[in-house]
Amino acid sequence: MKKFIAILLCTLLIFSTFSACKKAGDANNSNNPDNSTSGDASPASTSGEGTGEPKTVDFSEHKEFSYWLFSSPNDFYSDYSDNPGLQYLNEKFNMTLKCQQPVSGTEQESLNLMFGTGEYTDMIDVTSYTGSIDKLYEDDVIINIADYLDYMPNFKKLLDENEAFRKNIYSDDGKILKLSVLHTRDQLMWGGLVYRYDILKTMTGDNVKFPSGNAEPTTIEDWDYMLPLFKQYFEAAGMQDYAPLIIPAYGYFPSNDLISSFGASMTYYMDNGTVKYGPIEDGFYNYLKKMNEWYEAGYIYKDFASRTTDMFYLPNTSLTYGGAAGIWFGLTSQVGDRMSMPDYGLYVDVRGLKNPIDAKNGITTAPNRLYSGRFEDVSKVVITSACEDIERLLTTLDYLYTEEGSLLKTYGLTKEQGADRNEIMINNGLEEGSYTLAEDGTIIFNSNFTFMGGNVDNMNNLAAARLPGLANMDNQKVTYTKEAYDASQLWVAYQKDDNKLPVGVSRTIEEDQKYTSNQANIDDYLNSMILKFIMGTEELNDSSWEDFKAQIKAFGVEENIAINQAAYERYNNR
Repeated sequence: MKKFIAILLCTLLIFSTFSACKKAGDANNSNNPDNSTSGDASPASTSGEGTGEPKTVDFSEHKEFSYWLFSSPNDFYSDYSDNPGLQYLNEKFNMTLKCQQPVSGTEQESLNLMFGTGEYTDMIDVTSYTGSIDKLYEDDVIINIADYLDYMPNFKKLLDENEAFRKNIYSDDGKILKLSVLHTRDQLMWGGLVYRYDILKTMTGDNVKFPSGNAEPTTIEDWDYMLPLFKQYFEAAGMQDYAPLIIPAYGYFPSNDLISSFGASMTYYMDNGTVKYGPIEDGFYNYLKKMNEWYEAGYIYKDFASRTTDMFYLPNTSLTYGGAAGIWFGLTSQVGDRMSMPDYGLYVDVRGLKNPIDAKNGITTAPNRLYSGRFEDVSKVVITSACEDIERLLTTLDYLYTEEGSLLKTYGLTKEQGADRNEIMINNGLEEGSYTLAEDGTIIFNSNFTFMGGNVDNMNNLAAARLPGLANMDNQKVTYTKEAYDASQLWVAYQKDDNKLPVGVSRTIEEDQKYTSNQANIDDYLNSMILKFIMGTEELNDSSWEDFKAQIKAFGVEENIAINQAAYERYNNR
C-alpha cells in the first residue's frame, strides 16, 4: 500500500526546520570520488579489512554533517543527536552529525516537503519514502555510492563475500543508491501478537481448553473461544472502556498477522515464483468477513478507526497498560509479568501468540511479513548531492561495517569508548559501559539492563542503531528474557514459508511512474473500503466483493503485478 512501509516503521513526521540543510547546488564538492582530500590523512579503512589500496581522508578539520530520520521516542533523549553511540562517532571522527527528526505523525509529508524545496540534509533515511529512489538519482538528489567504494572497503568486502548482500544492495544496473543495515545472522523478532493468559485462567477456573487441543491458541477457532472470555471479564470488572482485541486504525496489521491467517496478504506477495496481490484473493474476503463478525460482536475495540496517531506496536496504551486489553500487537518488553500493577493488585501473564490459521478452510501456514532475516533489512539511507565531503562521510560510515563498529551500532559504548564520560550512560548506571569484552572475546552485558535482571530497558536506543552498518546478532539471545525469547519464536513460527518480495527488488523509473500512479488510486480505494467492510457501513457479500475486486483491477493492479513480476525476474538475474 502507499504508506505500507511507513506504517511498518511507525509513520514519520513533519519537517520542522531546515537549519542544517544545504541546497544541492550550493555544495562545493564536485561529487567526483577522484577529488581526494589532502593534508593530515587518515586511512579510509580503520580496520585494514578493505581490498585494494584504501583511499586517504583528512580528519584534521572538524566537520559538520546533517541527517534526516524519523522520530525515535524513548526515555533517554528527545533528539537522536544525543545518542551515546552517535556521540562517540562524533568524537572518533572529529565531526558533528546533526539529526533532524520531525514531529511524530507525518513522515511522508516531511520527506515530500524536503524533496520539493530542494534543500536536503547530507543523509536521509528513506525507509518509508514511497517515491522512486532511482528518480532521486536521476534528478541529482542522491549519489551513486558504488563510485565511492574505495572509501568503504569494509562495506565492499561484505558485499564481495556474500551473494545475498550483493543482490539486495546493488540495483539492476550496478548502482548502489542506498546504504542498509547488514546482519551477522538472522534477527530475533522484536514484537508480535500477545494475549492475556491470566484472564483466560480466571474465566475458566484455571481450566483453559483451546478447541485446537493445543496448549496455546493456534487457530481462528481458538480465537473465537478466547475473545468472548476477554469481553466477559472486562464487563464483569465494570470497565467502560476495554478491548478484547485491538487492531490498527487502518484495519490490518503491517506484519500480515490475521491476514496471512486466512492465506492472504496486505500487499504484493510471491506464490511459487509468481507475484500476486493479496487484497483480491479469496483469503482477504475471509479476513474481512471475520473482522466484521468480531467487530459486530464487540470484540474489536469500538473506536479503533479513530486511533490514527497510535503506532501499531504501541496501540492504545491506556488500555494495554491499564489492564483493559485482551489481544494486541505487543513488544518483547511486555511479555511475562512486566505489565503487572502490584499497587492495584493486578498481576498479569502476557504471552506471545502464534499467528492463528484458518484451519477450517485448509490454511496451514501464516508467515509474518514484518520479520526481516539476515538479508532482508528494509532500512534505506541515502547520501545526497548536498554533502560537501562525501568521501569523509562514507569513510566514517564504513567504520560501522567493521567488527568493532558493529558492536557500537548494536550494543553501544564500552567504558573505554567513553561511557563513563557520557551523561546519559552515567544517569542510567551504565558508566562501566553497555558491555565488556572478556579475554576470549565473550561479551558480558551490564547487569543494569532488564534482560540481565536490572531496570534499564531498550539497549538499542543507547547504541548507534539508527545508522547504517553491520548489526551484530551473535549475542542477541542473551539480550532477551526467556519469556521474550519464547514469544519471538512464536511470532516467526511460519517463517520458512515467507512469501515477501525480496527487499532488493527495484523498478525502473518508467515502471515506477506507472506503478505509483496506479497504486495511489488502489490504495485510496482499498483504505476506505477495508474500514467500511469491517465496521459494516458497507455490506460484504458475494456481489460487493466482486465489485470490490473489479474496481481494484480497473485501477491497474494487474499492470502493477506484471511490473513487480518483471522486477523480480531481473533481481533473480543479477
